[in-house]
Amino acid sequence: MGETVFDPRVYVPSGPTVRRFHESTAFTRLMAGPIGSAKTTAAFVAEPFFTAMTQKLNNQGVREAKVGVLRDTYRNLYATLIPTWHQWVPRDFGKFTGSDDRPASHDLEFHAPFTDGTPGMGLCKLRVEMRALGTNTVEAVCRGWELHGAGVDEADLVPIEAFSFLGGRVMRGGRTEFRVSRGVWGTFNKPDTDHPLYTKCVEEAEHHVRDDFEFFDQPGGLLPGGPPFVTNPAAENLQNLDPQYYIRAAAGQPSWYVRRMIRNLWGASISGEPVFPEANLDILFLAEELEPRPGDHLFLGLDGGGTPACTIKGVTPSGRRITYAEVVIYDPSDPRRRKLMHGVGPKRFAEAIRDLLSTRFARQHVSIGYGDPAAFYGADREMGEFSFMETVSQHLNIPIQPAPSNELQLRFDATRSLMLSLNPVDGLPQKLINPSCRMLRKGYGGDYKWEAHDPKQPGKRLKPQKSASSHAVEADGYGDLGSIGRAALTSGNRAYDQFKPKSTMTAPAGVPGGWAQTSGGVWAPTSPQPAQVGGQGSYSSDWSPWG
Repeated sequence: MGETVFDPRVYVPSGPTVRRFHESTAFTRLMAGPIGSAKTTAAFVAEPFFTAMTQKLNNQGVREAKVGVLRDTYRNLYATLIPTWHQWVPRDFGKFTGSDDRPASHDLEFHAPFTDGTPGMGLCKLRVEMRALGTNTVEAVCRGWELHGAGVDEADLVPIEAFSFLGGRVMRGGRTEFRVSRGVWGTFNKPDTDHPLYTKCVEEAEHHVRDDFEFFDQPGGLLPGGPPFVTNPAAENLQNLDPQYYIRAAAGQPSWYVRRMIRNLWGASISGEPVFPEANLDILFLAEELEPRPGDHLFLGLDGGGTPACTIKGVTPSGRRITYAEVVIYDPSDPRRRKLMHGVGPKRFAEAIRDLLSTRFARQHVSIGYGDPAAFYGADREMGEFSFMETVSQHLNIPIQPAPSNELQLRFDATRSLMLSLNPVDGLPQKLINPSCRMLRKGYGGDYKWEAHDPKQPGKRLKPQKSASSHAVEADGYGDLGSIGRAALTSGNRAYDQFKPKSTMTAPAGVPGGWAQTSGGVWAPTSPQPAQVGGQGSYSSDWSPWG
C-alpha cells in the first residue's frame, strides 16, 4: 500500500487568505482566487482531512468523517479535480473506486494530531465521495447524502442552490454524539457581476454574519496596469509557481480572461448591454461618403451562415481602416429593408458581393478577404466539396482566409482598438465607416448587444444576440481582426501591424503640403506616396499571420 503525500502535520496554507479560510468557523465558506493560487488544494485536499481531524472520538477511539465533493460534470470531475486529489492522495493509498461518467469515492485511514489540544496522535478514517450534476438537478444528486462536510468545486458553474441542499446534508453523517459538522464550502474564479455568486458575496455582505457565511477573496496574480504585466507580490502560492507564471499566463490573452482568471476581479455585467457601448456614431460614421482612390487595395470582412454579410474595407496610408460599404441581402418582401433574407447560399452571396464590386469598386483591387472561421468547415473533403467561404472565394476569384481567431473578445478588441485610437494626421478615430452602411450604424448604435442573462443557467457564458445587424457587425469585426493580425493585437506591439503608418505619411503642422481635407473632414494625400527603400525611415515587413 502506498503512502499518502498529503500530511496535515506539515501542510502550510499557500497564503493568509487560505489560512483564514481553514480557520473560519462559518457554516458556509466561499473563496475566490486567480488560477494557480492553490485554492483547489486547500478546499478539496486539506479540508477533507481537517474535517476528519475535527470529529469527536467514537467508541473505538477513532475519528470518522464522510465528505462530499460536487462538480458540474463528470468530464470535468475526472479531468481536473480527481487528478489534483491524486497528486496528494495516491490511488493505492486506501481504496479508490470510480471510473469515467460515474461517482467516485476514496476510503483512507491516517494518523493525525488531535485538534482539541490532546497530546499525541490518533487514527482518523475518511471517506471522500465525489459526484457531479451532469443532466441531473442539484436536489436529485444530493438526495440521500449523509455527510460531515461538503465542498463545491468551480462553484460558478454549479447552481447556487447547491449550497442550500448541501447545507441540509452536512449535519447527517454518523451519530450525533460524535459528529462535528464542517459545513459547506466552495471555490471559484470570479464570474460576471450578474452571477448569483456576486449577489451572495458582495451585494449581500451586510447579511453574512446573520447567515453564518464568510467570503474569502485572494489577491490577484498581477498588479494593476499593463501590458507589460507585473506580478503581484501579495499573490498567494507564489513560492510554488514559476517566477513568470502570471505574466506568461496573461500574455496574449483577451482582457476578460486576464481580469477574471488572473487579476481575480469580477467580470462586467453585460446582460442585455451593447457590445460596443463606447461607439460614438457622430465620430465613427463619416458625414459624407468617402471613396477609395483608384488603384487602392481593398479587403473584405465576411460572416457566413444563412444570413451572411460582407464589408468592403480599405487602409489609408496613415493606417486608418475605412469601411466603404456593406453587403447584406434584404428580404424582397420587405420594402422598408429591415428584414434580411434567410437561407442565402454561398453562390447568391458571392453574386451580391460581385455586383457591388464591379459597379462601385471597379478601379480598385480587392486583394484578400477574412471570413468567419466556422464557415470554413462542414464540407465533405473526400468528395471534393467546398465549404461556404471556399465557394464564395471561388466565385469571386478572391482569396478568402479564416480570420486569425473566432474568439469573441479578441475580435471585439480588434474593433475596439481601432475605434478608440486616434489617427496622427487628423485626430479622428483609426476606424471610420461610410454613412451608407445602414446595418453597421444600427449595430454599433446599440442593436448589437449581449443576450439576456438566463437565471436557470447562471454559469452560461453570454454571447451577442442575433439580430438583423449582428451579421454585418461580425463581418466588420472579422475584417478588423484579419487586417491587424493576432500578434499585433495581443502583444500590443504595432511593429506586427502590416499596416503600421509609414513615417513619411505624417502631416506637418498647419496646412500640410501634399495633403487635402475631404468634405467629411478626413485628411488624405493628394497623390499616392512613393515606395521607400529600406533604411530610409519607413517600415516594411513580410510577416503574415498565415505564413
